[in-house]
Amino acid sequence: MNNIIVEVRKALCLGCGLCEQICPTGAISLSRDGVQIDHNRCNHCRLCIDVCPRGALTELAPVSGSDLAQSINALKLRMDSLDRRIEKLRSRVN
Repeated sequence: MNNIIVEVRKALCLGCGLCEQICPTGAISLSRDGVQIDHNRCNHCRLCIDVCPRGALTELAPVSGSDLAQSINALKLRMDSLDRRIEKLRSRVN
């Protein structure tokens, strides 16, 4: 099963209903409380995301804490490497 879920950013949602109309599985419903997504019915086709005029629908992929920490550490190493390269180039200019 796909771990990616579609989330509604309620502050951006206009309640226009375009996402509800285009959803081929009927996973989206519009009520007074805004758009609701039945994640069990969603087939991740992305049609709702593409049709939303405000970008209120987005995909989220759950990530474990250890995977996130690993990604952060890898980015820090890349940043350190770039910092060293920049300093080396600056020293050549001066």
